[in-house]
Amino acid sequence: MSREMKVILSLALLGIVLMIPGSSQAQINSNVASVTLNALVADYIGVSVSAAIVDFNLVPGAGPTAGVPGLTVTTDYSLAGGPTLELWGSFTDSTAALTDGGGNDIPSANVLGDVNGGGAAAFTGSGPFGGLGAGLQIYSLGGAGSASRNDTLDLSIDLTSQGALPPGAYSGTLNLQAQAN
Repeated sequence: MSREMKVILSLALLGIVLMIPGSSQAQINSNVASVTLNALVADYIGVSVSAAIVDFNLVPGAGPTAGVPGLTVTTDYSLAGGPTLELWGSFTDSTAALTDGGGNDIPSANVLGDVNGGGAAAFTGSGPFGGLGAGLQIYSLGGAGSASRNDTLDLSIDLTSQGALPPGAYSGTLNLQAQAN
């Protein structure tokens, strides 16, 4: 065998040897770093209403006049411990639930709410929100947990005891708010 042939054969063998996988190398792992995750799901109460405006076409001295549209009040809640959940509708001022801005007012006692078809009641209660004597309890639910509920609230205004109410545009704000205790 010629010297050139020996060199070529040696290089070929070296190439074959280099293509054979080498021995495994040992794996090295780090320590374990741990993180504790804490999550808190807080108590929650949310109130929404189906319409932002209710319109009334009033006639001085007339009996209850229904507002349009009727409302659906939705309460979503998730409460630990089963507290009592109450929903109230209220005005900030019992003497002026609606006003024309010129000193002519419709008191909250003349605004009626019919909850779930149970009969109309005036906004004269003293609840946790609003003005003294300007509230109406929509519901009280003992042992509340997590749920969603819908209640209908049909509003009307009764002017039979109002006396002379001058024509004009009267407006006011009914606040709906829930409380767990």
